[in-house]
Amino acid sequence: MKSLSIKLYWATALLSIANVGHTLDYAGVQLHGFASQGYFLSDGNNFYGDSQRGSSEFMEAGINANWLANNKLNVAGQLLTRDAGATDNGSVKIDYLFADYKAIENELSGLGFRLGRVRNAYGFYNETRDVLVTRPSILMPQAIYYEGNGLRELLFSSDGAQLYSYWDDSENSTSFSLTLGRNKSLSKDVIANILGGTSQIVARGNLNYPLFAQLSHNIAGGRSRIALSMFDIGLEFDTNFQGASSLDLYANGYVLSAQHNLQRWSFTGEYSLTTVKFEAGQLGSATTEIEASYLQAKYRISPALSVHGRIEYSATPDRRNQTDTQHLMFGLKWSPTANWTVAADLYGMRGTSGIPEIDNAGQTNERTELLALMLGYHF
Repeated sequence: MKSLSIKLYWATALLSIANVGHTLDYAGVQLHGFASQGYFLSDGNNFYGDSQRGSSEFMEAGINANWLANNKLNVAGQLLTRDAGATDNGSVKIDYLFADYKAIENELSGLGFRLGRVRNAYGFYNETRDVLVTRPSILMPQAIYYEGNGLRELLFSSDGAQLYSYWDDSENSTSFSLTLGRNKSLSKDVIANILGGTSQIVARGNLNYPLFAQLSHNIAGGRSRIALSMFDIGLEFDTNFQGASSLDLYANGYVLSAQHNLQRWSFTGEYSLTTVKFEAGQLGSATTEIEASYLQAKYRISPALSVHGRIEYSATPDRRNQTDTQHLMFGLKWSPTANWTVAADLYGMRGTSGIPEIDNAGQTNERTELLALMLGYHF
């Protein structure tokens, strides 16, 4: 188990800055941050550490800043530390850092460019997935966001350029973004998360020219919203295995997202279809499709307290009986103050999709029950 003192150090450091963060808003600079600590208890499989005995190996803390240089240019960045069992090691990293230039802007529309490490628009929640108060539950929907598979590093941000635009009227708004990433090397953690035990034969891995695009539309001031996200990712692994000096993986697909908000109820659904192709030199190649979806309902008992439930499903269409996975979740979220959030979720999982293989030494069971508790702070 990772040292609890290290986690407490980062949480304490962030909370100490929080006292300044409320007032640090001058010369065009704004500072915000967040910290959360979770506790997992499971049966069947481990989830983020040895959760079958109780695990506190789920911690997130970040500090982000935004500097408005002038009416057209601003710079934004975030430092993040994240511990998620064996899928993330808690090291401090630059989560995103980019310059944002608004080339065209008027009262109803705008067009701009971002350059650097930019956040990818993917589904409804990818860009705010680390802040407890802004995501739909303690764990992101596994079927769409691959949280338990440890693929956050691939999905959250890209090193490259992003084009964005928006069009507004009195009630509705439409936005578009296109991200073109450059090649970059993959960390050992990501390689292990993707390949599992096979990662032992991999010397290095690279992400090749990731592409993300999203078109979204808000109706009636956000009462309803829809989005279409698309992505194309190439991964290349150099190996020490005779007969396959390299392993190549190509993934592309789309996500359809929809949400409808009522006075007390919110209903959210997302559907994805992903095509994955493996190439292993003389060993041959294989192509598979992954179909996934979820539906979530949220009921606001009061402005501070809400309950939510979700059903998730994923499968390979041509082998549904062998590959289908279903997750059921029920939970609550309570914000006693504007800055603090307490959450509790209960998960029932059938199937192994979304279960961190690296936390289970490659031996996963068909069923998992999980109790997740989390305390979060943001400013």
